[in-house]
Amino acid sequence: MIRNGLFACFLLILAGCTAVTDEVRKTVEYAFKDIEDAELNAEEIQNFPYTSLYAQWQGKARSLIVLGFVNKPNEYHFITAEKETFVLESGRVIRTQGLDDNLLNVSNLKDDPLRCITTASESCNLTWQRNYDYQLDDGTRVSREAQSTFTVKQPEQLDMPYGQATAVLVEEVGEFVLTGERFVNTFWVEPDGHVIKSEQRIIPNKPVLNLTQVTWIGRTNNSESAK
Repeated sequence: MIRNGLFACFLLILAGCTAVTDEVRKTVEYAFKDIEDAELNAEEIQNFPYTSLYAQWQGKARSLIVLGFVNKPNEYHFITAEKETFVLESGRVIRTQGLDDNLLNVSNLKDDPLRCITTASESCNLTWQRNYDYQLDDGTRVSREAQSTFTVKQPEQLDMPYGQATAVLVEEVGEFVLTGERFVNTFWVEPDGHVIKSEQRIIPNKPVLNLTQVTWIGRTNNSESAK
């Protein structure tokens, strides 16, 4: 059963690539305020008028995040009901805002193998060096160099919120150079290069973030349409 008032409110708002308004944010907050883990059922997913993902920090409750706007060509800005922001490029989180600890910048994004894998999967350089700039909850700013190696694995069948999907697993094994802390990021990429699921270490010594596609407006799931 569709939650009372949820989609009646959404359908009054223009869908598409417009910015998510405070009205949308408040509606999402209202819909899930008494639910530990946000979850849309099949009918709600079918009718949901915005691109959305489930976001879940390891060990924490799941939230629904909604696409607010796109900075062309490929920066996708998602927001939570609490006005937290996650900016994604090629499925990777490259900036955050409104969290306790925030990722401010990732250098050398043009050489991110994930960008190559999701656009032209052949002849990609599978190693990457970059710097992460962070602001911690006490206001301290730090920079960390990281290096990683990517492996493109076999396709897998996934149970997604919207149904079955086939996606190639891309595994990134990396290390923060100063501390020696190792991490493993995983991305599931459909044949057209669209990332539908990921597990990412965004900040050193912090929980892993899981992102799962729920809806993607203007794109048919498992199709060769726009990313």
